[in-house]
Amino acid sequence: MARDFRQDCREVALRRATEPEDHRLRLDLAYVGRDFQGWQIQSEARTVQGELRDLISRVLDRPVMPVGAGRTDTGVHARGQVAHVALHSVAECDRLVRALPGMVPGDIAITGIRRVSPAFNARLSATSRRYSYHLLLGRDIFRPWCWQLGRDLDRDAVDLATAHFLGTHDFTSFCKASSLKPDGNACEVTLCAWAWERDSAVFHVQANRFLHHMVRNLVGLLVEIGCGRHDPRDIPRILGARRRTAAGGMAPPGGLFLEEVTYPAQLLDPDWNPPNSAGGPEA
Repeated sequence: MARDFRQDCREVALRRATEPEDHRLRLDLAYVGRDFQGWQIQSEARTVQGELRDLISRVLDRPVMPVGAGRTDTGVHARGQVAHVALHSVAECDRLVRALPGMVPGDIAITGIRRVSPAFNARLSATSRRYSYHLLLGRDIFRPWCWQLGRDLDRDAVDLATAHFLGTHDFTSFCKASSLKPDGNACEVTLCAWAWERDSAVFHVQANRFLHHMVRNLVGLLVEIGCGRHDPRDIPRILGARRRTAAGGMAPPGGLFLEEVTYPAQLLDPDWNPPNSAGGPEA
């Protein structure tokens, strides 16, 4: 029987108030997103976080909620997702290291599992995230994890438009309207480029943070530019409009992969604690 999410949250909150969780375990994850309703746990749907919570809680015989670096949407894949769990002891860490990799279902892989600093937080400590988006310019039923366009694009126009996104910009026009950030919607993009092959293309983008649906909306507009529906010189105007309706359609989820999440090196040391950490690590 599936565990009750609300009851788990109450139990976890009560336990944190009475029992220290001074040890952190980092999980490096890959998964095929097709059969998941995203990363974030939902009471009536299969999610990556929900699968991991059930397995971890089974090993430790108590409710434990993993925290992920990115909340991938329904149908989105990951080769470099990172999560952490807060634990009571080194013994609990060792139990999970031994047991968990062999317990996950066939569409999840644990590619790394290790102790890290008690201050490590998979979401809040991240300094950048990198995504890729895969296009097939033809059609091939044996290549499912991509957007199959069935046509070529104006590659020079797409590359010219893509270059406008490098640097720091307000990406409101590329964010789901209901998910806009109250602290502003600026992102610093340090990588934004296409790798072209004869019948395929991969979009690579890295930034200090991403807004909801941002990568899929970027790809959707760039494909429209490649089809001649927009001029690549329109990008500054679209960014400046700060309206989702200014930026065109959204690419489907099946071509998107979370590839990598980066962290400060000291947080990967299980013995490192930041100065003035008497209040304990944040879960």
